[in-house]
Amino acid sequence: MSQVATTPHEIEGRWKWPDWGRGPYDALSSIMLGPPFEGYLEVTVDVDGEPWLVKVSYSKSGFAPRLSDGINAERLYEWDIVGRGPGEKKASYNISPRFPNMRHWETGEPIQLPWENQVGEVDGIDVEFHTSNIEAERGLELLPEFYAAAFEEAGERVHREYFRTDPHEASRMWAYERYVRITRNWAEKLSSAGVLQKVTHFLSDQEGVKAELHINNKEVTNHQNRLILDPASAGELLSGHTYGRKFEIYQLRDPDAVSKDHPSYHPKVEVLVNKKMNDGEAWAWADRHEVTEEIDEMLLNALHWEDIPLAPDGNGVYVPDDHFDAVSRDDRVELYEDPTPRLEAKTDHLLMTTLRDMGDTARDVTETVATDGGATVDDLADELGKHPATIYRAIEDLDEILKLDRGDVSFRVRKYREELRALVESAEYAIESFADRIQHVMGLADLIAESSPFQQWLAENGAEIDFDESGDPKHVRIDTILSQLKYGSFENVQTIAAEAIEKWRKSGNDPSVLRRAQMTWKAPGGGTEVGYVGSIADR
Repeated sequence: MSQVATTPHEIEGRWKWPDWGRGPYDALSSIMLGPPFEGYLEVTVDVDGEPWLVKVSYSKSGFAPRLSDGINAERLYEWDIVGRGPGEKKASYNISPRFPNMRHWETGEPIQLPWENQVGEVDGIDVEFHTSNIEAERGLELLPEFYAAAFEEAGERVHREYFRTDPHEASRMWAYERYVRITRNWAEKLSSAGVLQKVTHFLSDQEGVKAELHINNKEVTNHQNRLILDPASAGELLSGHTYGRKFEIYQLRDPDAVSKDHPSYHPKVEVLVNKKMNDGEAWAWADRHEVTEEIDEMLLNALHWEDIPLAPDGNGVYVPDDHFDAVSRDDRVELYEDPTPRLEAKTDHLLMTTLRDMGDTARDVTETVATDGGATVDDLADELGKHPATIYRAIEDLDEILKLDRGDVSFRVRKYREELRALVESAEYAIESFADRIQHVMGLADLIAESSPFQQWLAENGAEIDFDESGDPKHVRIDTILSQLKYGSFENVQTIAAEAIEKWRKSGNDPSVLRRAQMTWKAPGGGTEVGYVGSIADR
């Protein structure tokens, strides 16, 4: 199934070029200072069919000029190039000179910049960039186009390679944000289901982590609900992640002030990685693809954990805007099982680890091992088209049912393989049924041993119960596929209902009270069926 492609929002960082000395800076100064521009230029540029309004101006730096600069000024200028494209696309650049032994313009004291430690005692160019609603690589492509446009407007030639080579390895990023836009009703489901609260609850007893939850529903639901995770928290939530981040649901303060047909009527769901959330450390420009992957995995998995469809095709979830196209991505993001406990669970220790919630690779690994009887990591990587590291991570997630011995993968208990193989060879939805039925042999048996018989029944069947105002059972929900047939691949609903009444009675309760409760369960053919516990048990 396809997955929606995220789109960039804000990106900030700094590129460094020692390739041409101060050439690009001095060349721009030579055409901008004096006629015809007198320090300011405004020009329209066509870049790959997109019109951009480009403004070039100066700002005063904190650097004193060198004697060799031969200028009559107390301080050097920096050049600001600002482009505004279609919609709200923006690209801003500050071009600043770098050279050894830089001094403060007023005090004359040496200025401590990372340039010499990172690049060396050489002349060069530092470019701080801030882009909005364009990909990081696009920002790098636009800089030389804007720069060259100034010389074209002045009727002057310029070295063609300026800013068209890869920036120095010391170049950094310190802010990167991507988002999707979803309809208001789906965003309210995301809020009410509580993925932010669930993650906070999951991390509450973890040592060495820091997370902050901020809820702002004062004006409207989802106006600004965000969860900030430090790097350790991100790693606990998604194995292998190393960047701190902010997950946010953002809605206009007054969304009803715009038409229901306007995209901003609906909220954004976004993930931001920045320097502040990463112990004050920026990251290498060269690592931007890794950061993109972590952002996309965080965003799509959070939606996935709340059962929000990820495919953008005709499901009414995603809303395109000027920059978010609501189209399918070319490469799929790895999906992982929900690591958070369900808030509605009545006992804290009951963490429902199920095959239903596993990621794509984990499911493929499990099914392959079940049908083949075993496999090696290398064989699985070849068959599934995955990197061996991805296979190892999937096995680690499934270490309660799979074991790894010198590269060989097999089931810890033969019963797991026999049951799963039968289900794999039947209908696709049987995997979900198996997930619920196998919970008690995946570590829950010991945890619930001291519970009442009815509590054990609830846990073993993945069931939940609601009570009315008098404290009597009102509704029993079973998140498992049950069949009305006596024999088959699925548990029999009559047997399950009869067991519920018996366990209720053994826990010291009046059976007639539970018999009057309504019960819902999943049907083999899809959908949900409903009936009264007593009537079902008496069939």
